[in-house]
Amino acid sequence: MKIRTSRFVWIFAGIVLVLLGLWLWWRYLGPAPQKPTPLSQPVYTAGIRVDTLYTDTVTIQNGDQISGLFENLGLGYPLVNYLDSQPDSVFNARQLRSGQQCLILRDSSEGPILYWLLVKNRVETLVMDLRDSLPRTYLHRKPVTTRYRPLVGTIQSSLYQSVTDAGAGPELAMALAATFDWTVDFFQLQKGDGYRVYYVESLVDSQPFGPAQILAAEFRASGKTHTAIRFRNNYFDDKGQSMKRRYLKAPLDYTRISSGFSTSRLHPVLRYLRPHLGVDYAAPKGTPVRSVGDGQVLEAAYRGGNGNFVKIQHSREHATGYLHLSRIASGVRRGGRVRQGQVIGYVGSTGLSTGPHLCFRFWNRGVQVNPKRLQGPQAEPMNPADLPSFRQHRDSLMVQLPPWS
Repeated sequence: MKIRTSRFVWIFAGIVLVLLGLWLWWRYLGPAPQKPTPLSQPVYTAGIRVDTLYTDTVTIQNGDQISGLFENLGLGYPLVNYLDSQPDSVFNARQLRSGQQCLILRDSSEGPILYWLLVKNRVETLVMDLRDSLPRTYLHRKPVTTRYRPLVGTIQSSLYQSVTDAGAGPELAMALAATFDWTVDFFQLQKGDGYRVYYVESLVDSQPFGPAQILAAEFRASGKTHTAIRFRNNYFDDKGQSMKRRYLKAPLDYTRISSGFSTSRLHPVLRYLRPHLGVDYAAPKGTPVRSVGDGQVLEAAYRGGNGNFVKIQHSREHATGYLHLSRIASGVRRGGRVRQGQVIGYVGSTGLSTGPHLCFRFWNRGVQVNPKRLQGPQAEPMNPADLPSFRQHRDSLMVQLPPWS
């Protein structure tokens, strides 16, 4: 037994020595690292040819600071001070974001750093040229082009899915929702509803970048066709009436209605029939809840079965309520004023609730009514003097809309 143990020890020691020898040979006598082989088609990043250079990539993490990043690279504090002296338009340490990438470029794997790059977004890259004794910093911008595009689509499951299936980016879905926010209830879209739109978008590397801007659009929903024309930085319908209304169609952006308005519903917690005088919007906990209109806060507190509750008076006749909030937004308190679209709380499940959702209620002259059936008053109409110019502009855009599919 003793002989076997000694043999095992000697074999193990031999393996360790062989591995150590191989590592020492590779570290000190092995082949020297070679430069990357140049490609037939040069590759450029921020105007610098990178296929002939060694590239290391570092991803910014939460809490990272520029001084720490430079220290890890062996760069001194003078460079940090130099960066701090640059105008905010070139570099601002507060603009460091988790997920951003830094590129370190060298001409050999162990050579000095030639360039340090911070990719701020798909358009802008901060470049620090370290080839000379005095660094040079500048902001490289990729060329941005514009494209005018018609698009038509039909709803099968959701607006987002329809838009992406039609070959556009999610930015267009968001733009459509924002444009028709006062006239179309996007939580009640049905299969077969549709839209046609003429819009302009920015392109970087032939891919959409940033928000799409709708120039003209029509949306068919719930048996009605709604038209939107962009004119002097605002949207109007085909008759020149502002698209804006006193109230938004819904207090959330992208969710679904989990329980419609009814006069008798089995309460999910109390388990008996009681009127449900509101509309439930299913949404993840923490989803921002917005006020559907301007008004004064009547209540902002915990209210038993209603949970965290906000009630807003919009006019002598109208008030709205927002129930089961996880928390009420900072600054929203009784007696204060809120603006249309302002975040007044966050979706939760406080009070008598089985899961995260928002119960939205609407009072008309003190009586709770179905908010989906209420037609809010329109905003002020266009100045009559602008109508001739608007009509000419409208007609020139409407012919750009694609035919309905």
